[in-house]
Amino acid sequence: MNQYPQVKQNGLETFVSNLNNLYIELLIDDVLKTQKKTEYQQLIDEALVNHDEAAFMTYTEALKQLEDMSVE
Repeated sequence: MNQYPQVKQNGLETFVSNLNNLYIELLIDDVLKTQKKTEYQQLIDEALVNHDEAAFMTYTEALKQLEDMSVE
């Protein structure tokens, strides 16, 4: 019977550790998406300044796809 509290404690520690790992993974994913979104916006702005329609369309589509991923 003395082992049960230890098993329960280990289970709780594992759960909290997994939850922390998931939170960190989600946080990193969000930061990477935000950085990529900023990069695409800058590339779109450059394409507009340079009157580069092909680049504008490419980066606009990439930004749309990135934003669609964020919604899911």
